[in-house]
Amino acid sequence: MAVNLNQLNPSQREAVRVTEGPVLVLAGAGTGKTRVIAYRAAYLVEQGVKADNILAMTFTNKAAREMRERIGKLTRPDAAKAMTIGTFHAFGARLLRQHGGKLGINPAYDIATESYLSGLVRQLLQELGRMGGGFTPEEMRGRLSRVRNTLTTPAELHAAANSPQDVALAELWELYVRRLRQMDLLDFDDLLLLPLELWQRFPDLLATHRQRYRHLMVDEYQDTNAVQFQIVRNLAGQEANLCAVGDDDQSIYGWRGADIANILHFEDSFPGAQVIRLEQNYRSTTTILDAANAVIARNPRRHGKTLWSELETGDKLLAVQAADEEAEAKFVADLIQDWQLTRNLKLSDLAVLYRSNHQSRLLEAALRQARLAYVLVGGHSFFERKEILDGVSLIQAAHNPRHDLALLRILNVPPRGLGDAAVEHLRDLHRITGAPLRDLLVHDTFLDTLSPNVRAGVRAFHACLDRYATAFATPGGLAAKVEGLFTDSGYLDGLVRLYKPREQALERRENLLEFINATAQFEERHAPRASLSDFLEQFALRDANDRTEKDGAGQDAVTLMTIHAAKGLEFPAVILVGLEHGLFPHEQAVGENRLDEERRLFYVAITRARRFLVLTYADKRRTHGTFARRRPSGFLEDLPKELVEFCSVANALAPASAAVADDYMAKLKAMFE
Repeated sequence: MAVNLNQLNPSQREAVRVTEGPVLVLAGAGTGKTRVIAYRAAYLVEQGVKADNILAMTFTNKAAREMRERIGKLTRPDAAKAMTIGTFHAFGARLLRQHGGKLGINPAYDIATESYLSGLVRQLLQELGRMGGGFTPEEMRGRLSRVRNTLTTPAELHAAANSPQDVALAELWELYVRRLRQMDLLDFDDLLLLPLELWQRFPDLLATHRQRYRHLMVDEYQDTNAVQFQIVRNLAGQEANLCAVGDDDQSIYGWRGADIANILHFEDSFPGAQVIRLEQNYRSTTTILDAANAVIARNPRRHGKTLWSELETGDKLLAVQAADEEAEAKFVADLIQDWQLTRNLKLSDLAVLYRSNHQSRLLEAALRQARLAYVLVGGHSFFERKEILDGVSLIQAAHNPRHDLALLRILNVPPRGLGDAAVEHLRDLHRITGAPLRDLLVHDTFLDTLSPNVRAGVRAFHACLDRYATAFATPGGLAAKVEGLFTDSGYLDGLVRLYKPREQALERRENLLEFINATAQFEERHAPRASLSDFLEQFALRDANDRTEKDGAGQDAVTLMTIHAAKGLEFPAVILVGLEHGLFPHEQAVGENRLDEERRLFYVAITRARRFLVLTYADKRRTHGTFARRRPSGFLEDLPKELVEFCSVANALAPASAAVADDYMAKLKAMFE
């Protein structure tokens, strides 16, 4: 199948045709970056590159699936299937399944979820006597992840420690990693760090991987952290047939470790690199793009680029001041109803974006009051429901006899008569012996502390785990085995005792049955090699990477979401609320001198809109229970006056006169002087 490059604009064609050496594709918002990656992969195959020599990495499973589907439509289906396309974490997981034994990693390892890891950190801090040291276990877990991803070692952290918290973090780090290895568990950081260690200790293996992956493509390159950069640089080697696609103007994840320097200094890291700019936007009106360009131009550290479009000029932006946050939310609902009538927009055409999750509360109330359907993105997904997580823990406890965290979660689910004292006694035995909790369950020292009925129940539960451990070790019949485990362990029927009222219990039971359907679908897709390890890995990686995918996709409903969650999406109409100093830009970012990233976040919000963009802000907002006056966001000052209509809620649903616009702009400027 010939790849028709005439479907691309000149800059896109250039990005596809440059196949040798390093190339940085600066893809502005809405300029077709995924299209370029797909065409480039297909073009490489057409030029004689073997499909299995192509590696494409991105940040979400959803993006990886879309990439593979697009490539499959441009080249042979077998070629698209032979390429390695996935997230950084999925790539690391696959590599460690194959070669982790060289580092002493059990190939049948499990991936620990964040809920497990927070519990583990809490337990370890208690053992170290470090609880109450100024940070919660969740905060210490976050700090630990961030410091590991800077490629610092525990010894270096110890040496540089200048506070009790740093000392506690270094102690926690060593114990944390040791305890995970004892349970044959890896966390998400391990999936990135251990491949680097593997290549460092076994250079021949790195050489093999460089030979295998002769052509490397990285999507969303601006979101890479220090570890991901090293993975890319190691794989690229001297040959460096690397295509990095990204946009420094959309780098909005510095708070979780992304390093914008990776894209800003690409040419220093990969000498001789070509830089290609994609600036033709296929999404937004010229007015929206001109506003976005004016805003982002105020950031000093960036690759210069200017978005342009052949689309219509479009309506001006509307900046609306409300009396308070309740009036703001009501205005949003009123505006949506008005647009349904006057602009022929469906609810699904509209998105309401905000800086912080807490802002959704009043918006939800206003939309419910107006009887407008909405979808809240960022709530609990199906796979994060308690009954599903408990069910997965039961499977993991059977599959991995050393997974103490999974066993503790479902030890008394459904109730088996094991009280807090019994569980604490089991923990004490574990601390003394170091043996896995599953082995200690049937140790006489523990069983002798239980009543006869409870003892019999524990023995039966242990036997059930052993029986299904054997069953899971052989391929085939995965869904039937999972259903059998849920039934024989008493978990499926025990939901009736766990949850009241009965309707809630039945709903959770139906969710578990739907989860069993998911295992069956997985088995169908991956037959005949479907294994429990692969299913659990997919489950863990879904939890890490796909949390922004919304339930109820496809229904006619307004989308409520944070700006971070909206990245990569587009809507005909966008309402951005809460444009006040301290809210957006966020007060913490202002205090930490991260205004550039907040401005990039504003740029991302603007460029989600295709035709209509409304910005709202409140004159006063309730803080700690009392109203306080608010100063409009400085980002409103960055917008060219001729592109924006400023008005109040009172006249927002009708075009404002030039005099009204001038009056509001004058008032706005006065607040900054």
